[in-house]
Amino acid sequence: MNKTINYHYFHWGPFLYKASLSKEEIKKIKKLCSKKSEDYRINLAGLLKHEHLLNVKKMFPIIFPYVNSYIQAYLDYGIKKDIGKNPKIELKDSWVNYMTKFESNPLHTHDDDLSFVIYTEIPKDLKKEVQNTPGNTKPGWINFMYTLGIKKYYINSHMFEPKVGDLFIFPASLHHSVNHFQSEGERVSVSGNLKITDG
Repeated sequence: MNKTINYHYFHWGPFLYKASLSKEEIKKIKKLCSKKSEDYRINLAGLLKHEHLLNVKKMFPIIFPYVNSYIQAYLDYGIKKDIGKNPKIELKDSWVNYMTKFESNPLHTHDDDLSFVIYTEIPKDLKKEVQNTPGNTKPGWINFMYTLGIKKYYINSHMFEPKVGDLFIFPASLHHSVNHFQSEGERVSVSGNLKITDG
């Protein structure tokens, strides 16, 4: 005899937020990206040839509604009320990553309070490469790792296929990485760090 069981699932750990930007927003972001802008690799963990600084004053209005949404959701669903209802949000820095085949982003964290990543371009053959790769390693996917120790019945990591328009916002202290891929083309992402102070 089958029995219906009602249960609750409790998400535990860092608040990892995912949303989708509009085509118009992606178009605006792409206009801010250039390989001619300041080389920012000295400040980053990536093993990439091209990582360049973005104009935070132009980037901030695009990202602000989503960061504000993240904070509101945190206040609505979080137990800790460690920020005020009208916090001050500052985009400290922002940069663009032009990742090509065999490049990678090793496990690392960021500075400040929150970080984000947005995808503006993905190699057309990346999905096929992932499908043809055996095992759990997903080429070009982003990996978020909450704790480095693996324990039974713990959900301590999440992996995501990058798609144009995807936006992730997460605590800057959350470990994350990107595996290398072998497909032709560029995997272009825009990232940044935010400082949140009590308003």
